[in-house]
Amino acid sequence: MISKVFRLHASGALLALLVACAPRATPAVHAQAIPPPAASAVPLSPAAQLARGGARLTAGDYAAAERDFRALAASTQADAAALGLAEIYVTTGRYAEVASLTAPLMAREPGRLAAALWTARARARQGDVDGAERLLVGLKDARARVELGELLLQQGQRAEAERVLMSLVEDYNNDRITESDPDGMTSVGRAAQLLGSAHDANDAFNAAERAGSVSARTLLYRADLFLEKNDPGHAEEVLADILVMNPNQPDALVALARTRLAQALDFDEAERLSERALKVNPRLASAYMVLASIALRDEDLELAEERMRLGLQSNPKDLGLLSMRAAVRFVADDKPGFLAAKAAVFQVNPKYSELYTILSEFADWEHRYDEIIQLTREAVALDPEDGAAYGELGMNLIRVGNDREGVAALSRSFAIDPYNARVFNTLNLYEKAIAHDYVTVEHPPFRIRYRKDEREILERYVPDLLARAWAALQKSYGFVPEVPIGVELYAERENFGVRTGGLPETAIQGVCFGHTIAAMSPKYESFNLGMTLWHELSHVFHIQLSRGRVPRWFTEGLAEYETIVARPEWVREQDPDLYQALRAGRLPQVADMTHAFTRAEELNDVATAYYASSLILGMMVQHYGMSKMTEMLRLWGEGKGTPEVVQTALGHSPVELDQEFHQYLEQRLARYATQFVPERRAGRIETAQANVAKNPNDSRNHLRYALALLQVKQMDAAKAELGKALSLDASNADALFLQAELEAHVAPDRAIVDLRKLIAAGHDGYATEMLLGATLGANDEAASRVAFEAAVRFDPTQAAPEYALADSYGKAGDQLDEIGALTKLAGLEQHEPKVYRRLLRLLDEKQSDPAEAVRVGEAAVYADVNGFTTHLLFGRALARTGDKKRAIFELESALLCDAAPTELVEAHRVLSALYRSAGQLKKAAEHTRIAQKLEQAPAREAAP
Repeated sequence: MISKVFRLHASGALLALLVACAPRATPAVHAQAIPPPAASAVPLSPAAQLARGGARLTAGDYAAAERDFRALAASTQADAAALGLAEIYVTTGRYAEVASLTAPLMAREPGRLAAALWTARARARQGDVDGAERLLVGLKDARARVELGELLLQQGQRAEAERVLMSLVEDYNNDRITESDPDGMTSVGRAAQLLGSAHDANDAFNAAERAGSVSARTLLYRADLFLEKNDPGHAEEVLADILVMNPNQPDALVALARTRLAQALDFDEAERLSERALKVNPRLASAYMVLASIALRDEDLELAEERMRLGLQSNPKDLGLLSMRAAVRFVADDKPGFLAAKAAVFQVNPKYSELYTILSEFADWEHRYDEIIQLTREAVALDPEDGAAYGELGMNLIRVGNDREGVAALSRSFAIDPYNARVFNTLNLYEKAIAHDYVTVEHPPFRIRYRKDEREILERYVPDLLARAWAALQKSYGFVPEVPIGVELYAERENFGVRTGGLPETAIQGVCFGHTIAAMSPKYESFNLGMTLWHELSHVFHIQLSRGRVPRWFTEGLAEYETIVARPEWVREQDPDLYQALRAGRLPQVADMTHAFTRAEELNDVATAYYASSLILGMMVQHYGMSKMTEMLRLWGEGKGTPEVVQTALGHSPVELDQEFHQYLEQRLARYATQFVPERRAGRIETAQANVAKNPNDSRNHLRYALALLQVKQMDAAKAELGKALSLDASNADALFLQAELEAHVAPDRAIVDLRKLIAAGHDGYATEMLLGATLGANDEAASRVAFEAAVRFDPTQAAPEYALADSYGKAGDQLDEIGALTKLAGLEQHEPKVYRRLLRLLDEKQSDPAEAVRVGEAAVYADVNGFTTHLLFGRALARTGDKKRAIFELESALLCDAAPTELVEAHRVLSALYRSAGQLKKAAEHTRIAQKLEQAPAREAAP
């Protein structure tokens, strides 16, 4: 396309780019703010005061900078000071005041250009795009041309915009802009970005930084580039550079809020950053858009509308906010309102296909994948060069099982924009891993994808499990989903992450797209495959019945409930976490329970949200019946809101349902009211620190700050805060417990004394006994066991003391007690293969109750599909009950798993005996022959 910085890259060039764009060639060198001079009776010269004002402006001290600039109104530096004030006004949202300030400068040099730029920026931020455009037309300055090009694109005037933006490229190619010109190269980089050449934009920004540019303008542009290409990690690095220089830069704060949402859906932090930006600039439309998007994800449509209204007051033509208004009407199933909001967007920009990308983002949040496909088809029809829309179309086509069209759409997206990380990663997955390492097999109504080397073992269990789940769920809901249902099992977490979201990082085990399930396979990770697949298949029914409109708390809770019905051991045991959340006021009302997922302070909060939701749905099914749950799904599918759904189906208001649930919880969690439960919730470290500053004499504030510091591994600071807590209140049981916890490894004797004092003072409970047992440890095995047994009595739902007791009993040779502890553990730890293996081994050795061993084996195979020992011992148990057919099946499964030759010998010997007793002498002889060969193999290997 162009000869120097700009160049067309062959698709192979992307192989070097694992994420959107290459990082900056050199790190930014931060400009040092000019410190104010020391206090002096001698007044500053106008030049010095102007410099001080500029330094304060750069550092984000806008009020002080404004005082400096205002003081220069009648000086020789008046024009420069007026331009400084204009920048402050635009930055802080006083847009209407800019024109009167800059008008006198528009007619004279040298301030005319800068005055036009700041006036145009102020007008654009108020929605006066035409007025801004008139000010910029004809200006030769690179900054003016790139901003004019951006305004033209916002109005859908692509051809005119490209002409203006290409003039910057031509200037670079003809050396009118050189790589020693930081502002010029920044403008060239932004022009490249707007023209769709991400790699060249990155190169130009690198050149700008090498030339000395560390301006917020340069860094904001490149942060936007990284966000555009789904690379929030590099965006955060760039934004950190800005906020080091100026912690009050409002556009950077909003961009960082967007980054937090893209990285981790951290709603609280994104909201906090946006509100910080609004304190600087109360009219910043982009901040209101972030806040509106959070409210919409929180299912608070009224708040989303209010936030959009405030933003549109500032800029009634902001395309992002207008698109958000359409998204709210879309989510509300308000078709007339949606069409009107959509028309308002196209009135500003008839070619604004990005509207559909924004709509797709919120349709995805609601599982409305079929509608995303429809929306993105409209986008690419409107703009056949919208690479992002083709990417969304492709991602969602494969989500609903249409791989052929999906990959074609992704390929089209890649051809337009080879620097979209999600598109590149997904194409790479399909063209390399799936094409070579995976196979798709029809098991109607399922279409199952296995990794080829796992197919043989997984195919023995997965189709049967899915068929049983399918039959049970059809009966439960009285509904048959559209088929086929895709079930995809990925051995590698990176591939699973790319398949589900386009990026390799993910912490989940499974996901449902309404027509397709994707999950990890158990090749490299230990987890309960059966529980995961049953849970995700439940979502197929929920999503299709509700047409994707089911709230997250309801679908997650109902899927959890379905797994518990399927197998009672498939239940979470998180009563302590739930009690902590309830005590801390972190548990939302039932109808707003989705907030427990979106507003998680800690990673464990999400698991607690799943657990709380499962209890809500368990209570609802118990009190109202399963048919009412189905009715609620259908009502959501009709477009009704949650309050109406609850009232119509259950005959109660959401408030009454919440009261009912809290009564249920009071009974369930009553045991914690009679024991000491230490404070474990730290909250955000910024909040804890602020609370200490606000009330430094509150011992509890120091304790929570100590807990927060421990979370970020600041041990010395945490100990200091703990000391302050105890100095303020020496009887603070929570602080004393934390002190004992910190002492346990370095001064166990002192910790034991402290814990026994706590118990004597009436602060006994599960946590105290667990810590005491762990601290006593091997030095006093008997006392340690007594403590762990006490912990079990305080809370029989927790696995930790049963682990400790099983280990203690095992060391002591108390086989019956060890079996008892492991049996309880097997009911609590559904994801842990080692528990099942040890229990099966002990039951095999005991051989007194083969039926119990079979019951354990039936649960164990789903947690240990690839476990040789589990299949072997389960098969032996089945053989002892006389179930030869199933015994042979399990032993054949064992032979498909990794095992040592001596272990394989045992499996072949047992199989030989089983086949012989079944009259299948040929197969018996074959397994005998293999066993003999394996027994002789080591000797042959050792021979010279």
